Amino acid sequence: MANAQQVGKQIPPEITNGVQIETHSTLYNQAYLEMADMLDGKTSLSIKRAVFLQEWAYLDGNLDYDEYCTGIDTVATFLRNFITANGLDQYKTAGNYALFEYFSRPYSGNGHKPFTYDYEDFGGTDDFTKLFVTKAMRTHSGQCRSLPVYYKILAEAIGAEAYIAFAPQHLFIRHRDEMEPNKWVNVELTTQSLSREISYIENFGITDAAIRNKVYLNPLTDKETIAYLLSELATGYLRKYENYDDFTWLCANKSIEHYPQNITALHQKGNIINIRLMEYLAYNGRVYDDYARLLDDKWKENFELVKELGWTEMSDEVYEKLLQDTENAMRTDGMDETKINSEIEKAR
Repeated sequence: MANAQQVGKQIPPEITNGVQIETHSTLYNQAYLEMADMLDGKTSLSIKRAVFLQEWAYLDGNLDYDEYCTGIDTVATFLRNFITANGLDQYKTAGNYALFEYFSRPYSGNGHKPFTYDYEDFGGTDDFTKLFVTKAMRTHSGQCRSLPVYYKILAEAIGAEAYIAFAPQHLFIRHRDEMEPNKWVNVELTTQSLSREISYIENFGITDAAIRNKVYLNPLTDKETIAYLLSELATGYLRKYENYDDFTWLCANKSIEHYPQNITALHQKGNIINIRLMEYLAYNGRVYDDYARLLDDKWKENFELVKELGWTEMSDEVYEKLLQDTENAMRTDGMDETKINSEIEKAR
């Protein structure tokens, strides 16, 4: 019968008094270390670099950083020129205006090809790279993950104020209003529109507690954004290797350290503890001993924290309405009916 130390490499490090982190990929290790250094203040924060690392690791290093940077720098130059040519320099939100135009209307800077929503495999179920910023840069199509993150990268490049914000299973951009600094403008790149805050609350079923605790609708700082991207690094790792190993635990813990309301990371942590409990019980002949109880208590503690933050499972009614809205948008976009049914079924 195995004890905790014998299965220590499969148990959360803090519970086993620390074990060597094991991972399937040195590239993922490198990506983690660079992003962790940003969060710990050892290197400067860079959303651009963090996004690259996340996608580079998943693609086994087959992504060129210089080419990636050149693409961003080229667009940044267009945006600055757009601001100057249109006499917008005196406005605080000039960069936001230029960015919205870049994403939504044809200009030389976007090759006369505005960005559109990619309805095909929009959740990345079959192809995880459909969610990548580099895919959106290349094809000028994306969804509610890649488009706002690309906007944020470009805002960083030109010094415009912009923040990632969350609704359940959704990302969007927030920035301050030109005339009223205490008022937020919500940029919905999936529909190339500006949305009212109440629409997010009603359409996604967001609780007051989740807003109060800054789970949803909260504009993330750059540090919180990189902490979120670190949990996304773990998500890519899980998709690639299908293993809740020590690497995923490391990413989740570091993310929560700098962004405690990160629901993605908290769920990852809970899943890891639950899997380790099941593994330990299997090793231990299904005996529920003090160590199993410790793991169970850790899981309950994490679960209670998620509940206290105001997170709730999206109701079937709300999710079905969102799917119906997506289905209607697909038809408006002229998508084949067979393809529509296939994509909606995939999302269920």
